[in-house]
Amino acid sequence: MRFFALETDTAKIKHSFLSADEQEVMTVYFHGFRFFMIFARDAFLTALLISLGIGLGYISIPVLWIVFPGSLVWLFFIFIPLLKAYLDWRFDFILLTTDKLIVVDQSSLFHRKVTPMNLENFASVSVDTQFWNLFPFGELQFSLKEGTGEAVKLKYVPNVEEVASRISDCITMFQRRKDLRRYGGGEEDAG
Repeated sequence: MRFFALETDTAKIKHSFLSADEQEVMTVYFHGFRFFMIFARDAFLTALLISLGIGLGYISIPVLWIVFPGSLVWLFFIFIPLLKAYLDWRFDFILLTTDKLIVVDQSSLFHRKVTPMNLENFASVSVDTQFWNLFPFGELQFSLKEGTGEAVKLKYVPNVEEVASRISDCITMFQRRKDLRRYGGGEEDAG
């Protein structure tokens, strides 16, 4: 289903970026802790706002003067960021194919950023721990070759070591296929 820039059908997004001879290797969705952190903060802020409203009610401020502004503050400063965090967590993913890596960032109902990166542009892939490595996720970092773009850091990637290993394997296989096309069979020439 499509609603403004929000596309809930990830298969449709995947299909639009795959070429005829390209295969999907894996799709990685971000860990739920990514949303939980924002949810916990917003739950605390909501409780604080309700406490403030109750406190203002005790000093005889009219209820309408408390509820209307409080609802607007909650809507714009708590609910909308919470909705954006949910969409960002639920519909963001990393798609690894035999030729490229695609990062889909659905940051709101009105904005989606899709970043396809050719595997030939990768200089290195590395991982970093988050929260002292207590949880099964980490930060995935891509260094791109000079002149092809900035480094990319993606947090809350589940099983980050395995994901980095698969990406590294795909980069190696891509380079071998490229060299095979460039130099021919290779093995016949060596004998």
